[in-house]
Amino acid sequence: MSIKDIFGRFWNKNDTIYNCYSTTVALEIFYKELAINSAINIIAKCIANAEFRTFKQGKEIKKHNYYLFNIEPNQNQNATEFNLELIRKLIYDNEVLVVQENEKLYIADGYTINDRTLYQTFFTNVSVKNLNFQKTYFMEDVFYLKLNNSKIKKLIDDVYSSYGMLISQCMNDYKKSKGVRGKIKLTTSFAQKHENQIQLQKLIQEKFRSYFSSDNSVMPIEEGFDFIESERKGATTSTEVREMINEIFTIVGIAFNIPEGIIKGDLAEVEEQRRNLLTFCVDPIAKLYEDEINRKMYGENAYIEGSKVKIDTSRVEHINIFDVASSLDVLTRIGFSHNNLLRLIGEEAINEKWANEHYMTKNYQKQEGGNSKNEE
Repeated sequence: MSIKDIFGRFWNKNDTIYNCYSTTVALEIFYKELAINSAINIIAKCIANAEFRTFKQGKEIKKHNYYLFNIEPNQNQNATEFNLELIRKLIYDNEVLVVQENEKLYIADGYTINDRTLYQTFFTNVSVKNLNFQKTYFMEDVFYLKLNNSKIKKLIDDVYSSYGMLISQCMNDYKKSKGVRGKIKLTTSFAQKHENQIQLQKLIQEKFRSYFSSDNSVMPIEEGFDFIESERKGATTSTEVREMINEIFTIVGIAFNIPEGIIKGDLAEVEEQRRNLLTFCVDPIAKLYEDEINRKMYGENAYIEGSKVKIDTSRVEHINIFDVASSLDVLTRIGFSHNNLLRLIGEEAINEKWANEHYMTKNYQKQEGGNSKNEE
């Protein structure tokens, strides 16, 4: 159902107030939601493209948990769909609950949270789509992510409540500036009665309709009518409208810590903006999710022994192997194995002993205390 259909429930769709108000509100909501959804898509796709690496006692393995987080969290969603939905709910609702049933992960659509300080918080009335779970979930049994203390979307709504009116006014001014305005000089006297004035107005609208609605037209003027077009002053330009719309994307970008160039699609200084996006926006959310998995699925003892999940966001960016060939050579000389390098460029590791061996150039040697010429 469109936004305009919703407003149609309250006003007759033929009414002028319906068309005017619903169009204005729809435009305000459209640009705000467009900016918010653009931000969410950027974050969610980065998380979805990350690799959930699994370790057991410090050794990287690919078993059930790896498949669960990277391929199939549940029978109805693949990992990309699951993570996109998870991040969307986390950002829109400021929190998200994931429950585990039969070794599958499900994102809850509804639940009641029962906060407790000295004892475990628990969740009741948990529902996933049309299924209601008739059980109580304790905090240790679920993944519960909370972004911050206040909803980002609400903050944006508060800012936009006043800023949106400026955009609407700017767009209305632009529309009016492109229209034709003028005065009609009548050399014939018309009666001032209400009925006569209505007839006059109708007559004028009929005569001038094709003139105003056509790109190119000629209008014959009868004796008694003289149309004088008003001079256009201070017209709002399309550039001003675009600048105000861009400001909404800037506000949303600030709220989500997304570089302005990325949320607006600016291709200048892409590398630096990508680093800032990962450092200040994506990595903190990935770390939030990673910590929740490790403390609930693995626990303290297993984690200390090296059993854990690590969300690797280094593979988010597409890498051209020819662009990084020289850097890979340098990494080889300081001890990176062949399989280490394959992982960095998004390729599969080789099941060969030599691919896991480490080499180091002779130029890098350990300096023994007292024997180095550099020590004074």
